[in-house]
Amino acid sequence: MEENFSIGEFIAGIVYLAVAARLFRRGLRNGEVVERLLAGAFFFYGVSSVVYAMATLPRYESMSTALDFVGRIVYCPTAVMMVMFTRRVFRKEESWATWLVWASPILLAVGIGGSVLFRGDWEGFSTSSPWFWLEWLGFTYPFAWAGTEAFVQYGQARRRVQLGLCAPLVCNRFLLWALFGTLQVCAFLVLFPQYANYETENVFTVMWDVVYGGFLIGSIIMVWLVFFAPAFYKRWIGGRALAANTLKA
Repeated sequence: MEENFSIGEFIAGIVYLAVAARLFRRGLRNGEVVERLLAGAFFFYGVSSVVYAMATLPRYESMSTALDFVGRIVYCPTAVMMVMFTRRVFRKEESWATWLVWASPILLAVGIGGSVLFRGDWEGFSTSSPWFWLEWLGFTYPFAWAGTEAFVQYGQARRRVQLGLCAPLVCNRFLLWALFGTLQVCAFLVLFPQYANYETENVFTVMWDVVYGGFLIGSIIMVWLVFFAPAFYKRWIGGRALAANTLKA
């Protein structure tokens, strides 16, 4: 892998670990399961990203395959906890949502197990393998589902804001979370040409590294604004909502 890809993974890992720590502390204080689920998802995402970043460093070149496999396995709880979080927050009363919760671990287990046992692909970079697509679906649709649900809630929240029944910041967080899910899916789509090139050339191209890194940075910004929004951003969101309501009045 190229060096810039390693840096992007490392920065993402640190941000996700910081978010995980903050959510875990909050979850311990108020006893909320959803916050602990999300904390767990970001924790494993952060650890996985750091491990993948280590695999790109020259000093760990002899261990790159082992580190890639560890990063691959450690990432699995992220997808599972993310889909559990989405189900509990948005579709708690819907029985069909249970199938989506179970689908992720099943797809991941079958995809990873099949690629290792039948293709000897420990890294998971072989797009020519049918097992890759099962694994990819298992770790992608949780973010697609999260983003879709957040977009739906954002549309409803906008109408409530206009009626004074929803805080502008809450509405904005739905939008940010929807964009986070969308950017994550876009980053995962970039893995197709990235991994395809790696499978044939045994190298990750700079161009796809940059594209992937752009989506990754965008998703990090969304997470930062959701959980660490600075005061000026909160004032800006509140001011926009106030201005819009004033014009309508």
